[in-house]
Amino acid sequence: MKTAEALLAMLKKYDVEYVFGLPGETTLGLYHAWEKFDEITHVMARDERHAVFMADGYARLSGKPGVCEGPSVGATHMIPGVVEALKSCVPLIVLTSDVPLHSEKHNMLTAFDQTALFENITKETLTATRGDEIPFLIQRAFRVATTGCPGPVHLRLPMDVIEEEISISLPPAQKPFSTYPGTRPAADRGLIAEALQ
Repeated sequence: MKTAEALLAMLKKYDVEYVFGLPGETTLGLYHAWEKFDEITHVMARDERHAVFMADGYARLSGKPGVCEGPSVGATHMIPGVVEALKSCVPLIVLTSDVPLHSEKHNMLTAFDQTALFENITKETLTATRGDEIPFLIQRAFRVATTGCPGPVHLRLPMDVIEEEISISLPPAQKPFSTYPGTRPAADRGLIAEALQ
């Protein structure tokens, strides 16, 4: 299986129904996998800004984390929506594709430091360095996005990693984190007993 197929299968395990985004040169591997995977609907956005705000609206209405994706340099257009989600405590999984992993410093046209861009406006930014990491990165992304104060988590997907052939069995989803809040605080039992008096 390719990494992109594992990514889509893991998203499905977390009950993701829609991903909002648009294709670009660095996401072709993901879109080729999507052609054979009809269990998650891709909603085409006009641009990356719209994709984030659509995912934000979906999360607010559904009670589930919104998932959006944007290609490479288009990630810069996602910033306003990601900041809105952070400040409004809306859980998002923000997927961005990128140039091949070890070509960041080779002056490629669309190469820039996505990690630095997202680290101050998300709860966490993650990078897939190998295809077999994807299941665990998806688990972490959903857990972080839905626990504590909910918010966006960024996952950077270099195009060579997306297209990598992998041989792994996918772990189960951690279902409490497919909705938010992922964990609910418990009230003090003493205060509950006192209130019942």
